[in-house]
Amino acid sequence: MKKKMVPIVCFSIFAVVGIAVILCAVWVFVRGIQFRKSAVSITAKIEDINTRYDNDGDAHHQVFVTYTFKGQTYEMVRLNEYSSNMYVGKSIDLLCDPKNPGRVETNSNFYIVVITLSIMGIVSFCVGVIPLCFSIKKILQKKRLLEKGRVLHATVGEISLNTSLAVNGQNPYIIYCTWYNYNTGCTVRFKSENLWTDPSNVFGIGSEIDVYVDENNLSKYYVDAERPLSEKVMDFT
Repeated sequence: MKKKMVPIVCFSIFAVVGIAVILCAVWVFVRGIQFRKSAVSITAKIEDINTRYDNDGDAHHQVFVTYTFKGQTYEMVRLNEYSSNMYVGKSIDLLCDPKNPGRVETNSNFYIVVITLSIMGIVSFCVGVIPLCFSIKKILQKKRLLEKGRVLHATVGEISLNTSLAVNGQNPYIIYCTWYNYNTGCTVRFKSENLWTDPSNVFGIGSEIDVYVDENNLSKYYVDAERPLSEKVMDFT
C-alpha cells in the first residue's frame, strides 16, 4: 500500500508546488504594479558586474549601478537583475522608489519574470492535478464496481512486470486475464492494476480470478487481485 501511494504523493507535491509558484507570481505582479505606480524613471551607469560559478559550472552575476536621485548620488547599488546585454560602463534606464531611493529595478524584466513564474506554476500544477484526478476517478470507479458491478470469473493468462514504473528500484506486477463470453462467442481480455506483491504466490497461470465489470460497458472493470493477495500474503517490503 505504501508503494502504491508513492505516485499519488508525488503528484500531490507537484500540485502544491504549482499553486505556490502561481501565488508567488501573483505576489510579484501585485508588488511590481504597486511599485511602478509611484516609481520615478532615472538613468544609471553600470559600475561593476561580479561573476561567480557554482559547483555545476553555472554562472551567477551581480550587477552594481551608480545613479543620482534628487541631487544625491547612490553608488554601487546592487541591481537584482541581469541580462546578457549588460556591461560595465553602460547607461541603463531604471525605476526608482522615491520613498526608498536605494531600491531600483529595470522595467523590461518585470513582465518576463511574472510570465515565467506563471507558466512554471501552471505546468507544475497540471502535472500534479491531472494524474490525481484520474487516480481519484479510478478509486471511485473501483468502489462502485465492487458494490454494484457484475462478477466475472476470468482465467489468468499472464503475469508480467510493468517496467515503465519503478519505486525504489522495484517494478510492479500486472496480471492479464481472459473471460469467454458464451453469448457472443467473444473472448474479453482484462489487466489488473499495478501490484507490488508477486501475485504468482496466489494466482497461477490458468487459475481463476474475479473481475468486476459494468454490465453496460465491459471496458469499465476492476480485476480483484489485491484483496486475495492481502489475505494470503503479508508483504512488509
